[in-house]
Amino acid sequence: MFNSENNYALIIGVGGDKIEYTVNDARMLQESLVDDKLIGYPKSNVIHRTEAEASRKGILEAFDELKEKTDEDSTILLYYSGHGGKYSDQHKFFLQPADMTADNIEETMITAEELREKINALPSNKLVLFLDCCHAEGMVQSGIKGLYGMAQKLNDEQGIWIMASCQDNEKSYGYGDHSFFTRALLDVLAGQHVRPFTDPEISMMDVVEYIFNEVPKMASNCEDEEGNAIVQTPYFKTQMSENLILSHFPQNAQEHEAIVAELEPNLEALDEDSFIKLIKSMEAVGRVEDAIEALNSNKRTKSDPDLMETLGDLYRNYYIKHRLQKEGQEALEIYKKAYELAVKTEDEEQIFTNAVKVAFMMAKLDLSKREMREYAATAISAADQYPYDSVPKFVTMAEASIFLGDLNASKKHYTTVDEKAGIRYKMKCFERAVLIYDTLYDTKNEKDPYILFLKDTLLS
Repeated sequence: MFNSENNYALIIGVGGDKIEYTVNDARMLQESLVDDKLIGYPKSNVIHRTEAEASRKGILEAFDELKEKTDEDSTILLYYSGHGGKYSDQHKFFLQPADMTADNIEETMITAEELREKINALPSNKLVLFLDCCHAEGMVQSGIKGLYGMAQKLNDEQGIWIMASCQDNEKSYGYGDHSFFTRALLDVLAGQHVRPFTDPEISMMDVVEYIFNEVPKMASNCEDEEGNAIVQTPYFKTQMSENLILSHFPQNAQEHEAIVAELEPNLEALDEDSFIKLIKSMEAVGRVEDAIEALNSNKRTKSDPDLMETLGDLYRNYYIKHRLQKEGQEALEIYKKAYELAVKTEDEEQIFTNAVKVAFMMAKLDLSKREMREYAATAISAADQYPYDSVPKFVTMAEASIFLGDLNASKKHYTTVDEKAGIRYKMKCFERAVLIYDTLYDTKNEKDPYILFLKDTLLS
């Protein structure tokens, strides 16, 4: 169950000429955060600074207040909407507070270094930073660029998700009451990004995926001052593997419970679609063990490699979360059965997906490395012969290459995944790749070249 009592936020909307909507953006986000039907942060946990209060002094003091309120277990959301940029000849990145003028830039700007220092001073490492920044044109003779560079300067911090509204060579635009970026953020936090929306929670992955898809669409429907179609591409980077929950929808959870109540009594008579619907609803309400039991007791599971793989995934996820040897062994045996079924039924895709999952479980359970490599080699061979260039094909080849110790081949395939997959899928690929690599190589080096490659390729 989502608990917002230890969730905090600092919301800043600077305002100013031609970007009055930044104040409205900040106000609307604050309202969403404290809405009991959405995120439900306690009102006292949300610090709000707009217009004159968003001065240099006001912003820095707000960070100090946030530091005093939070602890190491807090989840912290930081949001800035306003001007931001850099001196192009000095590569000096900064935020522009409300009291900045053309005559006091040096005295009032908040540099990337100062922002990083304030973030580092916060006791928690579960942080989300949204930068919705536009140009401050004419502020200095050389012009001021967007906040892409500032986000890059900040992204080495551990435990932080960063989203900036545009790339370094772009502007951040708005229309009407909101910027494109914050409009998309508000929509996804309210569960308005999917119809029908049935999930009980909104995660950071949901937010990233929707903003990446929606902001460029919004921008392309508008024109800039010269009549050209607007191009705006959000920037994203994270150092976190935990997928933070940002919103919760108890009513949706109740709907999943209603589906379970309706379908579970007739479990044996359900057609495959209804059965899968039941399994997903059980997962959604936290009844993973019951979902496992339902799959185990269903006669079709024993002859269907897809259902068998689903059962293996449930056991694997349970094992990874609880580190129970029995569940890990169950996952391994089920993946082996799914692989054998796939071979028997000539299900080409299931052959390589289950072969690489067998290799994964053998590595995690510290079993025969030779047999692990054999399954990995089988996965690569089957995937290579698969005639369709699907994303799962290249993910399998990338993961199997790690098991075989061929990191260069793995990099090649992950580069292809980067080109073909959406951001949510790539984040999941990153989590699995790091898990595999750490299991085999036991690296303690945060600057390990392969880990850095994965971050740069799959998390950017």
